[in-house]
Amino acid sequence: MIKSLSKAVLLTAVFLLAFGTSVFASGAQETADEGIVLSTYLQIDPANPQQAGYVEMQAAFEASRPDITFQHEYATGEAFHQKFQAMVASRELPDVFTTYIGKRTAYVTETGNAMDLNEYLTDDFKNQFSAATWEAQGPNGEIYTIAPSMAVCHSMYVNTTLLDELGLDIPETYEELLAQVEPIRAAGYYPVSMGNKDQWVVNSWLLSAFVDRMGGKEWFSKAMVGDASFTEPPFVKSLGFVSEMVEKNVFSPGVNQMSNTEADQEFYQQKSVYLIDAGWRTSAMVTSLPQEQQDAIEMIVFPALPGEVSPNSSAAVLSEGFGINSKLSGTPEGQAAFDFIAYYTGKEGSEIRLSTGEIPTFKLDYSGMDLPGLQMKYAQFQQDHPMGYVIDSKMDGEGMGLLNPDIQAMMFGNITPDEVAERYEAWVVENDSNRMK
Repeated sequence: MIKSLSKAVLLTAVFLLAFGTSVFASGAQETADEGIVLSTYLQIDPANPQQAGYVEMQAAFEASRPDITFQHEYATGEAFHQKFQAMVASRELPDVFTTYIGKRTAYVTETGNAMDLNEYLTDDFKNQFSAATWEAQGPNGEIYTIAPSMAVCHSMYVNTTLLDELGLDIPETYEELLAQVEPIRAAGYYPVSMGNKDQWVVNSWLLSAFVDRMGGKEWFSKAMVGDASFTEPPFVKSLGFVSEMVEKNVFSPGVNQMSNTEADQEFYQQKSVYLIDAGWRTSAMVTSLPQEQQDAIEMIVFPALPGEVSPNSSAAVLSEGFGINSKLSGTPEGQAAFDFIAYYTGKEGSEIRLSTGEIPTFKLDYSGMDLPGLQMKYAQFQQDHPMGYVIDSKMDGEGMGLLNPDIQAMMFGNITPDEVAERYEAWVVENDSNRMK
């Protein structure tokens, strides 16, 4: 692991010196004497060690395909989206760009600017990936993005050393978890760490999983389009569980003033027995924690809820990947761009990204691989648990500007679960694009 990361960090310096960032004209580039030139605009920070897998993959692909030359531009965070939206508005798009599955980059995928990759996808190619990779992304079954990984947005991490010290077992039901609150606190520990200072955390890390447990994907799909309502029991009861967890002191103090990073640190410092966070937190644990502590961490889903219809489920969204300018359809540049994406998401790229902590959607053979234990647990976790929807990946982002603060207000005791649901449903009815179709 250390060897792979060091190699990738060294590649970062070479990569930045070779490519840096550049400005490009829209549409496919002219085929140069040395081959095909592709322009890109990617939400990547090559200097960030967490993206070392991308850097190493890019260098490997370019070594294997000297006929393709890239003109790269990179940005991250909101700066990426602000400029990307301006590119779409001015019709000056690069050849390859970062796309999300869902609403985050709907301004490009739902406006005819992103190519439907089905023209390149064969059954043999698709069968090499997890089935969830190929859920339709457009109204007619379009695929704009091959997700290189799955972002599991709910996991419950267990410090088994503390559980053993307290003479407790991993809870199988919600009621069993509530019964552990008193003995855990009496011993001087916190039951569950989770930081909701930024307001989106409870929605993504916990509520989405609860809604899937109580309603399942079928109910959520109906609620999206108006054949069901967010004022119905699956949503209201899920909010109620969150509210009850606050009332019964399940979370550590100041859950709404604590950042997600601070909550992680609380768990790392063994002040809490459980941590609710995303599945990919295993990567940080592998690099931050001593091996003995890593070995003592188990990865589970939240215990069974009373009345649940979708047991044992988590919630996940396919990760962002790369899309292709629709103007390249049927061109050599389009094929070259797809070759790049296929390499990134396929066996070669997946093995590289796995070495830096990313669990791919490509079906790698893990037998015989020397992976950290927590990474193996994360890979197994994705196979063992059904995945429900993440609310903010399915519903319009503007609505989260109402829902997330209301969830936090509910946790402060200023608003009831029913009121949160009523306010959100009213917004969805009037504004959400899923109801406008």
